[in-house]
Order: sequence, then structure tokens, then C-alpha cells
Amino acid sequence: MGFDINKIFLPSVGVDIIFNMNSLAPYSRSSIIYDVDFKNQTITIAQPLIPFSKNTSFKELHLTTIIPGKNKRKMRVGIECSHLNLIDQYALANNTNVAAVLLKYELPAKETNIRSAFRLPLSTKYIIKGKILYHNLEYHSSRDFSIRDISLTGLGLTVPKKRNNTLNPLMEIKINEEIKVGIILINMNQDKPAGNIPLKAQVKRINPAYSDTHGLVGIKITTLKRNDENILNKFIHDAQIEELKRLSRRHL
Repeated sequence: MGFDINKIFLPSVGVDIIFNMNSLAPYSRSSIIYDVDFKNQTITIAQPLIPFSKNTSFKELHLTTIIPGKNKRKMRVGIECSHLNLIDQYALANNTNVAAVLLKYELPAKETNIRSAFRLPLSTKYIIKGKILYHNLEYHSSRDFSIRDISLTGLGLTVPKKRNNTLNPLMEIKINEEIKVGIILINMNQDKPAGNIPLKAQVKRINPAYSDTHGLVGIKITTLKRNDENILNKFIHDAQIEELKRLSRRHL
């Protein structure tokens, strides 16, 4: 199916930037389009909440957005970007200057399946509390670990190397080990949690040198009930929409 990019990627459209889409660990950042130059195949976007820098590296970069399809079905369309330039002072229509990113894209635009790439960085408004059952012992978030980000397929955990001056047992976790996890989805603007979800997961990545004080553990969700998946999907979607609103207010 062909897509007319001139009708899709337009100023003020919300977009998701997908890093390393075909890798084992894709991730995304939300932004909004400032300007488009179809002749030179460039798109200028707002710096996302986690900004690009001179040290940002990637093997693949795609710019995507959601459009209406047939039978009221929504689909995601993406274009691959070959390189980028950082703009420190980009002039908006209201005469304010903001940081921006200029992307050089390549055609064609394609329907893009990035379900696993939506790794939501947690904010002060959308937070997740959790507990882990490992070797028949319970470990709790904020004390034993923190949930850095989440997607429909996995979580990123930061783990303190020490707890009360002793080695944190979670730092001894091994690749491919299976663990049980319980998470509570919290929107700080709501009186009660958005969801309380039990799941099973498998450890897929460990970086013990993430920082001087913490390690990073990536886990893959192996068991998640359909209703719980819908709840988690809505939580991630609502958080992304909130971020796009924030970017839109800055754009106006």
C-alpha cells in the first residue's frame, strides 16, 4: 500500500521517533512536527522529553505517526531517517526560540509495526510501583529496584548495587532466569490506580556497569492476560498523549 507523505507528515502532527526498530531492544520518544520540506526531504521536530544530543547513537531511526485506515482501523505509518542535525535556536511562529531536530528522511512511507518499541519513560505524573518474586523472596520498588521504563513486551529496571551496605540480591540475577512481577499503574491525577497487573517475565539483558551505584536489568514479559494487556496499553497511550499535549502547548 502506498502512502502520500504530503498528507500525513504535516506541521503540528504528533509523531513517535523509533530507535533501532528491528533490534532486540527498540525504544521510542514522542515529539511533534514543526516544519516539513518535501522537496529536500527534511522534517523539523521538537526536541523530545529525553532530548537528542551530539552523543545520541543509533543503527536505525524511523519517524512514525498514526493515521485512519480502512474500516475505522488505525494504522501506523513510518519513514526511515538517514541522519539528523541539532538546532539550538529554532524560531516558532510566536517569535520564541526553541531547541529542535532536523531529520533527513527517505521514501517510501510504509505501514510500520512497532508494538514492542513503545518503551515509555516514566514521569512524575505517570508512575509504576512494583514488586518482584525472585527465589521465593519479595523485592519492592523504590527500595530494591526502580522501574525506569515499560512497554507491552518488557520493562527496564534500575537496581541499586548495594542495599544497606550489603550486596543487593537482585544484582545476582542471571540472563534467561524467570521471575514473577506485580505492577501498579498510577496516574497521579486519579484517585485510584489505573491497574494492578500480575505478570511473568524473563531476564533478557543485564548491564552491571550502568552507573557507579546501579545496574540495569531488561526483562521480557512472557505471560500477560488479555485484559491486563489492554489496561497497560491504555496507560502507555494516555501517557504518550499527555506528552504530545505538552509539546503542543510549547509549540503554540
